[in-house]
Amino acid sequence: MDFGVIIDVETTGLSPTEDKVIEIGVLEFGVGEGTRPHLLRTYGALQDPGVPISPEITKITGLTDAMVAGQQIDWAFVRRMMEKASIVIAHNADFDRGFLERVDALSGLSAHWACSMRHIDWKKHNYNTMALNYLAADHGFVNPFAHRAVFDCATTFRLIGDHLEELITRSYEREYLIRAVGSPFESKDILRQRGYRWDPDNRVWSKVLGETALVAERQFLQDEVYKGRGSAQETEISHP
Repeated sequence: MDFGVIIDVETTGLSPTEDKVIEIGVLEFGVGEGTRPHLLRTYGALQDPGVPISPEITKITGLTDAMVAGQQIDWAFVRRMMEKASIVIAHNADFDRGFLERVDALSGLSAHWACSMRHIDWKKHNYNTMALNYLAADHGFVNPFAHRAVFDCATTFRLIGDHLEELITRSYEREYLIRAVGSPFESKDILRQRGYRWDPDNRVWSKVLGETALVAERQFLQDEVYKGRGSAQETEISHP
């Protein structure tokens, strides 16, 4: 590969179908043969969502209605950066991708996505969390402005430097969406710790994982969640 981008979005909520993007960060990097990725440029912008930002989102991001009023992301510029890239990386890529694929200006864009949260086996590398800012702390540095898009991109860039080959290789695995349908309410903490995310649209805990992890995941679900009284839904994901 030659160029890649790291993308992060901040939003008014968790639902791509109901909530809006309020900030984007894009970091472009280059990779030469046998070299670590090197930073080329960054882009960051705010977006007026046309609706009030909730106090909860302001608490998380620091973004207020006044800060985003009248602001507009240059989506044409974002599209050019993504078109140039051999790979688009995000930490918890399903979240960012879900919002960006609903942006009209990015319609029809063919991009190969990779997730720095699940396409790097952090546990194998002796890290017990996949959360971005905890990973940063475990690597000996601090993200000074967590949940601000460009800073989250820069944090991700620093984390993937030693793992880029692994990230790229695993991003081409066949992947499956696992939905823990009918899981008991009391299993929610176990699922969250396992990396499942709450899908507010479908009201189910779900995660995406590669084909090689399916057998172990099925066993975990039977032993720790369903205990012989049900099973999860598995759907192969088709990526461009």
